[in-house]
Amino acid sequence: MRVLFVSDYPHLPSIKGGLQTTTHDLCHAIGVAGATAAVLCGQVEGAAGTIAPSVSDTSLGYLCMRAPAPLEALPLVAAAWQPDTIVVQSGMSLTRMVLASLDTGRPTVVYLHNVESHQLGGRLVPDPRLLYLANSHFTAQRWRALAGLQCAVIPPVVQADSYLAGASGDKVLFVNPVPIKGVELMFALAAHCPDIPFLVVESWNIEPVWRDWCRRRAQSLGNIEWLEPVDDMRPVYARSRLLLMPSVWEESFGRTSVEAQLNGMPVLASDRGALPEIVGRAGTVLDPHAPVERWADALRSLLAAHEDVSAVARRQGLGHAAATPLIVGQLLGLLAGHAAR
Repeated sequence: MRVLFVSDYPHLPSIKGGLQTTTHDLCHAIGVAGATAAVLCGQVEGAAGTIAPSVSDTSLGYLCMRAPAPLEALPLVAAAWQPDTIVVQSGMSLTRMVLASLDTGRPTVVYLHNVESHQLGGRLVPDPRLLYLANSHFTAQRWRALAGLQCAVIPPVVQADSYLAGASGDKVLFVNPVPIKGVELMFALAAHCPDIPFLVVESWNIEPVWRDWCRRRAQSLGNIEWLEPVDDMRPVYARSRLLLMPSVWEESFGRTSVEAQLNGMPVLASDRGALPEIVGRAGTVLDPHAPVERWADALRSLLAAHEDVSAVARRQGLGHAAATPLIVGQLLGLLAGHAAR
């Protein structure tokens, strides 16, 4: 089976977000299962809004086609690469991409990785020509409530070897310092707990003025180390002891928490979206609007009980990673069934 994943978002290494890493690991897992995966994605704007021409490469271990306008490129790509199914993923013009995929005559699947309906560029409706997938039970339930969609749940696969660090540090790790991820609460916690070292790692492309503002705040506090995006998170996890994930928006999965759990890191997260399900017994979830004092108490409690909670976290993370063949098998079975219909 040949599976084409499509989004107008850029892909690795241009952007290092949950959608990109999930797609990357899934493409490799599909290859291990004996099928073939490829990616059609957008590109990051350069200086003065310039966009590079379309390029293709296999540097990530699978074919990645990077186009300035994936929506316009899709018909040609579908005709040239001949996918058995096209999987349209989250992006800023998802509904138009779905229609373009249907126009190719190829079986079309919609894989929903978030619950942000304003990003669709239109509306999704139940349609027998479409198979809907969701990355968590929370995401599936939300889209059923929003649009009456029946989504099969396919959680993100996490290739353990890519994230196991083999060491444990002393830092409280915070990834992706943007407002919706709870960066203000991170700063408040760092100020409230000056004796605890924090490590911040950028992920999404951040506006330069915002980055400079945050870095100055981190420097003034003195207990926050700030890192630019990295291709390999293992050295970061090796320096970390606990993951802080106080998201304000509704996380549809929370992939970073699984990566942290693989390394025995407890997770202190907000109770938004799918995070309570993903964190489980390997950490604590709180209302993101709770006073910083409650967050600080929970942080110190998890650090004090690190040895016990770490063992639970590692079991949960390894259990999720071990389910990869089952997840991929279920996915390929659903795709094959949809193509046959």
